[in-house]
Amino acid sequence: MSASDDYIATRDKRAAEAGKDRQRAEKLWRRLQAEDPASWKSRVLDEAVSFSWAFCERICDESAGLVESDLDRAEELAALAVALAPAVPGEDNRVSAMQEYAWLHLGNVRRARGDLAGAEEALRRGKEFFLGAMAGIWPSHIKRGRLEGLEALLLRDQGKLGEAMKKIDFGLGLSDRSDTRPVLLLEKGRLQRRFGQPEEAAKELARAAEIASEGSDARLVLRIAVELGAALCDADRHGEVKIPAAVRKEALGLAVERARLRCLDGRVAAGLGRLKEAQAVLNQDPAELPARTVADFALLSLEIAAIHARDGRTDDLKRLAESMPRLVEGAALNREALVILKLASRLAVQDKLPAERAAQCAKDFARLSAGR
Repeated sequence: MSASDDYIATRDKRAAEAGKDRQRAEKLWRRLQAEDPASWKSRVLDEAVSFSWAFCERICDESAGLVESDLDRAEELAALAVALAPAVPGEDNRVSAMQEYAWLHLGNVRRARGDLAGAEEALRRGKEFFLGAMAGIWPSHIKRGRLEGLEALLLRDQGKLGEAMKKIDFGLGLSDRSDTRPVLLLEKGRLQRRFGQPEEAAKELARAAEIASEGSDARLVLRIAVELGAALCDADRHGEVKIPAAVRKEALGLAVERARLRCLDGRVAAGLGRLKEAQAVLNQDPAELPARTVADFALLSLEIAAIHARDGRTDDLKRLAESMPRLVEGAALNREALVILKLASRLAVQDKLPAERAAQCAKDFARLSAGR
């Protein structure tokens, strides 16, 4: 056997072992969900050396999955991973890799909270372990594609959209895992919506949906379906939006995703001329909306406003415009999106919002708020 054959055989053997470690970690994770969280989290810290690198990776991945729906729990798990990572058993490069992985996931939570400086600091701390993680002859099993994706999210929120896209594409080049590529393709689709490229976004999100249907996290499948639907609406392809019954069922237990799906249904109804159905979606107290969904409701309001302006329903337009400012009180919208919403509302109340401008406001808001 040649040196290269030996390398490949050893690499494949280690990859198989890593796969088994991940399967054991998944079984342990599912078993722990039936226990009192305070009890098992305390045990993880007290008996850290008995928990594998794969379990540390699993709680990081869970943190990433919760960032869009439960920031407190996402932060708790990321902090637990940061505490656990230095004590996981294994070679030094694997321990370093898990410390890098955990710190970047903690940074992701900070980013989602709007603490971009804190996120950058966590990224810097994680990068301190990069060289140690890459040491040794054999390749690390760390999911580098996911880390590239987390860095891309921070760049996106810093307004560096071009750099974020490069990170996503680089991460896709590193990843051949079915549990990583859908995540990256989801974020790529969101970025393309921000670039005002809904057709390209729909293609990438359709790819993500196809891969994610092969046993991915149900939350991820749901988020991809909703984002794909949003991209199709952006492209005026409302009739092509299809949300499977199983995906809708999953949304019932997730407040953020349930609200986003409701808004998507409203956008589809509006785009297909079912205006009463679309307007009914807005009959909800803004104070009861999950903060992350405010942009979705605001976009639906703008799209209905554009229809009123087009059809000359001045009184309906003014009533809707008067309710818009209540949507954004305390909302985490970026400055440009907020300006568009307030401007459209003010012009409509003053009877100075022509149909063309109303439609453009809705399109600009959709682009600026995508992925928020």
